[in-house]
Amino acid sequence: MGYVDLGRVQLALAQHNLDGLLVLSPENFEYFSGVSGFPVTMWRRAGPASALFAATGEVAFVAPETIEESVRNANPGAPVFSHPLWIETIDIRQSGAGAIEERVVQATTGRTHGRPETYDPALVGRALQAAVEALGLAGKRIGLDLEFAPAADVEQLRALLPGAEFVNSSPLIRELRLLKTPVEIELLRRGVRLTEHGITAAVAGIDEGTLAHDLRSRFSEACFAQARKEREPGLRQARTGVHLGPALWAATDPARPAQQGDLVQFDSFVEIHGYKTDMGRTFTFGPATDAQRRIQDALLAGFRAGLAILQPGRRFCDVFFAVHHAVRAAGFPSYARGHVGHSIGSDVDGEEWPWISATETRVLEPGMVLAFEAPYYINGIGGFQNEDDILITESGHESFNTLPLELVEVGG
Repeated sequence: MGYVDLGRVQLALAQHNLDGLLVLSPENFEYFSGVSGFPVTMWRRAGPASALFAATGEVAFVAPETIEESVRNANPGAPVFSHPLWIETIDIRQSGAGAIEERVVQATTGRTHGRPETYDPALVGRALQAAVEALGLAGKRIGLDLEFAPAADVEQLRALLPGAEFVNSSPLIRELRLLKTPVEIELLRRGVRLTEHGITAAVAGIDEGTLAHDLRSRFSEACFAQARKEREPGLRQARTGVHLGPALWAATDPARPAQQGDLVQFDSFVEIHGYKTDMGRTFTFGPATDAQRRIQDALLAGFRAGLAILQPGRRFCDVFFAVHHAVRAAGFPSYARGHVGHSIGSDVDGEEWPWISATETRVLEPGMVLAFEAPYYINGIGGFQNEDDILITESGHESFNTLPLELVEVGG
């Protein structure tokens, strides 16, 4: 059922004294159902694709009819309350063998031949009410991911479900998503492999006519080409940020081609079945300068120091302080970041709570997958990004990455 461990959901509901959990955001719907709610999720409204869990272990889903069958297949035995979209969808698989016109008539007998402009909020409301009734949650204490839900939609939910007590359960959902199942881990592992392929392909053949835009395009094209080769059907997007040259962000001239001595910094991700990687590497176009090597050496000292702490039982903040102490001791005493990484998964851009920061005292646990990084951005030299995606294991950690962290010379 989805990517979530239902036993952990029941335990979390009991711990928070909740009778049920109503999941509303597009990312959380896919996490709990195993199916993307697209296209109805593109408006990011609460209700048209939602999942409902009862403390008893029962589940139900509200979904547009376009994905009803997929939700049923991914969640055998769970009731699915569907509603129509603007899209005309006809199923002729059980119709006869006559002319297509006759088969369409047969398949649509009894159908109301009218559709909403997008989706019908009233029909979604009835589906939600039916799901709540089916799980015996009317008038009960229900958790909502209120950090997502638009205020207007929450008011509609209150009107739809009078007597229900709504509790903000976004922190509870974050806790559930923090520990990854084997399926999630495998998706992220595959994603890192594609991400590294894209970076390697993007820098191949860099010359003095190459723009940052060229590198971004090559990255995306290479990821999709490799996904076709590997028959990876879940790849949805492949994007990278690129710093090319000594200037940063808005100060960078997009029409400036690569020059000898430039830093080439990637901060990249791919998305497979909703799960997004987050990794980075830094190259030099031609030989690195002494300043570039000294900065990178200090950053890698910090990276190695933090890596040594990434193991079960250590605190997130311990990793943060190890990185900062090592970089500062290596010659850059002003080095200061707000965090040196974060959990990754299926959030909007992949970056998820918690952060590897000075104030995060929670303990590392097996099953967490973290983007761990030691970057630096120096206008006049360029951007440095050293970032791996790391699984916390029972005995320590495992990096999904294989590309070297040292500065690698590309071009000539």
